[in-house]
Amino acid sequence: MNYGVAMTESVNKALFKHLIRKDGQEDLCFAFYKLASGKKRTVGIINKIILPETGDRNVQGNVSFNSEYLDKVTAYALTNSYGICFIHSHPFPGWQGMSYDDIEAETMLAPRVKAVTGLPLIGLTLGTDNTWSARFWIKAAPKKFESFWCESVRVVGKQLKLSYCEKLLPSQTFGEEFKRTVSSWGEAKQNDISRLKVGIIGLGSVGSLLAEALMRTGIKNLTFIDFDTIERKNLDRLLSASVQDIGKFKVDFQRDRLLSTGVISDLQILALRNSISEIEGYEAAIDCDILFSCVDRPLPRFILDCISYANLIPTIDGGVDTNPKPDMSNIDQARWKAHTTGPERICMKCLHQYKPEDVALQQSGLLEEPSYIKGLPKDHFIHRGENVFGFSLSLAGMEIQQFLSLILKPRGFYYGPKEMDFITGTIDSAFENECSGNCDIKQLLGKADEIKFQMISNDIAAEKIREKYSFSEVKLLNKKNLLKKVKDFD
Repeated sequence: MNYGVAMTESVNKALFKHLIRKDGQEDLCFAFYKLASGKKRTVGIINKIILPETGDRNVQGNVSFNSEYLDKVTAYALTNSYGICFIHSHPFPGWQGMSYDDIEAETMLAPRVKAVTGLPLIGLTLGTDNTWSARFWIKAAPKKFESFWCESVRVVGKQLKLSYCEKLLPSQTFGEEFKRTVSSWGEAKQNDISRLKVGIIGLGSVGSLLAEALMRTGIKNLTFIDFDTIERKNLDRLLSASVQDIGKFKVDFQRDRLLSTGVISDLQILALRNSISEIEGYEAAIDCDILFSCVDRPLPRFILDCISYANLIPTIDGGVDTNPKPDMSNIDQARWKAHTTGPERICMKCLHQYKPEDVALQQSGLLEEPSYIKGLPKDHFIHRGENVFGFSLSLAGMEIQQFLSLILKPRGFYYGPKEMDFITGTIDSAFENECSGNCDIKQLLGKADEIKFQMISNDIAAEKIREKYSFSEVKLLNKKNLLKKVKDFD
């Protein structure tokens, strides 16, 4: 199991202000977290700080805390079902190791925290350059706890910033293949980008383009989640797909295609034939540092919206909307929109990217009933199918811009949602980038596993496609075995 920690930018700023002192002394405090349990990684989502009051700690020499401060912390954690983080600063930059005093303090705290909360102690250290380091203290045997370094600490807000553990995710060396890319923003930023874990949900026209773009930007760890297979009707929009690829799962096809390029020798791609609403897809998604929402139905959008806030994973979403003229003599309108959701940004619901009533409709299973679909209004989203490869290409480009802006934040600028009007050629950016005060998605901030099993359900469409594919595979295998027997007999 791998480990990580995530916090919002506002939490990061509050901790930096308290811990990095003008007098150069070390300082400490406690914070609280919820667990986010993924497929391969467990992340502590920090969502509340409890700063020391007068007399709670001594900052002269080696910083220390008194028992009353710890009692307040454990009581609050027990009452509110939180895990506990012990946080202190070091007067040096970069990812920090642990001193003898650090180890002694956290070794003393680990069993008490586990006994009170049932959760492991998380220790964090902050360097003077706002680089975080973190570790989980896991019970290995009675009265014995071992520390496990987190591979990264994620800070999420208008910008996405990660601090990496060099032992677990070492800096990369970039060859001739990425010479031009590195020359645009330097090796330090390229190292930040290349070590990200990026998930794409939906490997259709936009998702396949994003997969290509991310790989060629240097991302080495990709997760593809999509239960659908390639059909003839996809061939005008699905990157590199041909008639020979009909019937293949989209995730398998794109994984194999990207691996075959050899552009990144140690490229890792996890391809899942699942829906985001299924446990396998959901847990793989929350293993990621950033997600791309390339779905066209309300339920997966709603789930990704919830994930982005509950698990502090920024999610880049977008969509294409086109209409022909009634007489089919030309296009009437076309627009595409891209935006980033998550902490300190607007959610998809407040951007009207889905309707709650349509989410409920899909959850009920009615959107899989042909007779029910037939009775829906002609302008209902379920009847929409217009799209053009060029428009998907433009949307993918706009989403990659959102991604790079989020990571690089050049000159301190960031931008919110953008919409391109194809007819007029204008780009509109006059959108709100904060949720309304009573937004229920925003209320999920930092909830992590608390919402997990509310999101999980069976996906009838996914199960049908996998069942059909499995049946075809068995038939093909039986045919091959029969041919082999005939050949052996001859």
